[in-house]
Amino acid sequence: HGPASRMSVPARWIIGRGLLGRAVARARSYTEGEPVGVDVPWDDPDASVAVLRAGLTEFVQRPGDLQLYWCAGRGVTSTPLSVLEVEVDVFTRFLAAVEDLPAKDRARLTVFLASSVGGAYAGASAPPFTESTPPQPGAPYGVAKLQMETALRDATAAGGWRSFIGRITNIYGAGQDLTKAQGLISALVRGHLSGQPIPVYVSLDTLRDYIYEDDCAAVIDAGMTRAATTDAGTTTVKIIGTMRAVSIGALLSELTRLRRRRGPIVLGGGDARGQALDLRVRSEVWTDLDGLVSVTLPDGLSRVYQAQLSGRAIA
Repeated sequence: HGPASRMSVPARWIIGRGLLGRAVARARSYTEGEPVGVDVPWDDPDASVAVLRAGLTEFVQRPGDLQLYWCAGRGVTSTPLSVLEVEVDVFTRFLAAVEDLPAKDRARLTVFLASSVGGAYAGASAPPFTESTPPQPGAPYGVAKLQMETALRDATAAGGWRSFIGRITNIYGAGQDLTKAQGLISALVRGHLSGQPIPVYVSLDTLRDYIYEDDCAAVIDAGMTRAATTDAGTTTVKIIGTMRAVSIGALLSELTRLRRRRGPIVLGGGDARGQALDLRVRSEVWTDLDGLVSVTLPDGLSRVYQAQLSGRAIA
């Protein structure tokens, strides 16, 4: 596992093809080494584990360094614990399969886990939060994310590979799944286009850090390259965001400025449990990678608007 192996292009396997997974896939122009046909049946936990194990067996046949990205996860802040526990169980059973790999394969492996700033720090006080802030979840979603982080850290130390955990702020982008109960920016843009009022369950003073999908993927990609050079058994945790928080009120104002009219919203009336008022963050880990974040909020909002506009035209 010497310097020579670093010269080859690592084989990548991206598990989860939602907003983040697709952005990570775009972060490089090649797709060498990604297993073909690994379609995980997430609604069936046992079948999911079987498919993931089979994919892993195929994946480790690739030569050179291996990069595995866990970008899966359908939970949101309001998801019940019973649903989240299934997700954690599938992940830990998959990690057991990784631990069962031959030592020579584990030594070639770097694993990424998509975690959540909102999950980790919703119950914490005294922002801005950093990687050294003790995590304090405010909802089952955060508990589940932290359980996955712990499981990966323990398995990495035991198995001797390397891992990179990204605690991601509010990711948004043109690739947002509008059927999921998440993505405030996409929902607000949809309201602008449709004229339908969009419910906002939290205070307009609520502070969030919004990172565009491709910026997030660029930081993850660079982080994985660096994580591969750390000592065997090492897990690195990094907050991934713009490090600039904006209030929901400011977000609405920016949309109004871009579109020259105000979109309809309905305040309150929903389930805002687990939602912190202030989620400002400041990364203290590999801070040079924060320079890869380049999409401004006005630019990002405009991209989401154009994507939804063209989507409506096609529909």
